[in-house]
Amino acid sequence: MSTALPAKGNILGWMILPLKRYAQFDGRSGRREFWWFSAYLTLSYTIIVAVWIAFLAFNETSFGETGLDDSDSVGLIVFLVLWSAVFFGNFLPGLALTSRRFHDLGLPGWLVVVTLLAVFMLSIIGWIGYMIVMSLPPQKGENQYGPPVYGDEIADVFS
Repeated sequence: MSTALPAKGNILGWMILPLKRYAQFDGRSGRREFWWFSAYLTLSYTIIVAVWIAFLAFNETSFGETGLDDSDSVGLIVFLVLWSAVFFGNFLPGLALTSRRFHDLGLPGWLVVVTLLAVFMLSIIGWIGYMIVMSLPPQKGENQYGPPVYGDEIADVFS
């Protein structure tokens, strides 16, 4: 079950590729796929926060008022629903992508469990460690998880 890679310049294709491979924990994924998916997630969350801030600003009646009124509560509920939908809708594709990135490094995919524990328990330090590991270059040549994602030329990954 292999999905064809998008063209190098097809940014949207790279952003949604992990969604097409949402439950594919086998094989390898390169840094380009990981970073474009990360950009997609960042953009999604930024849009949700911007819409919520705009909603709050639009519904602001007076600057001296404290506490939440009914419209603010509705805005918060919509914000939480949208945030949760993006989070849970991308959780499994993110786990699968991380597993495939570990495979690309020549490591077992079950390390995604250790990664989750590190991120949740160590917070920012766990995230920094996660990003550093995901930034590492792939294992050259074929490994037990398959051939290299972009062929043998790995220097051209981010261009």
